[in-house]
Amino acid sequence: MMKKMMTNFGQMARRLKSTRPALLLLGLVALVSGIAYSQLSGPSDSKGSTTKSLGSIDLSKEIEDISGRQLRARTVTMEPGGHGAVHSHKGRPTLEYVLQGNVIEIRNGVEIAHGPGDLVVATGGVNHWWDNRSSSTVVLMPIDVFKE
Repeated sequence: MMKKMMTNFGQMARRLKSTRPALLLLGLVALVSGIAYSQLSGPSDSKGSTTKSLGSIDLSKEIEDISGRQLRARTVTMEPGGHGAVHSHKGRPTLEYVLQGNVIEIRNGVEIAHGPGDLVVATGGVNHWWDNRSSSTVVLMPIDVFKE
């Protein structure tokens, strides 16, 4: 009887050994599925947060052909006494967010003061440049449609 049990145990062990890769794969699939499901099962509502539109640009009025263009976001850091070069936004609409510091925008010859939290909309008719007349670093975050 003991011999028969040992034989049966040996046969079961050989079967388990041959199915180990399949069991391992099955376990891995279950783990990945669980992770994927947990990422999809987040809250279906918003709580304790608000959304406020800061500005928008109708791209159909600014750009004739969108092919070859990118939507990009970047930061521009301007040291005290620094300034940017004068430039146009024809065909390159931009939303520029002031992250840090106080800066002067010279827009079509008119000086406009901006500070943290300001959003500047620049479209086709805008020629401007930035001037940091303060003693602090300015950080701008332009988000624009850019042609390579």
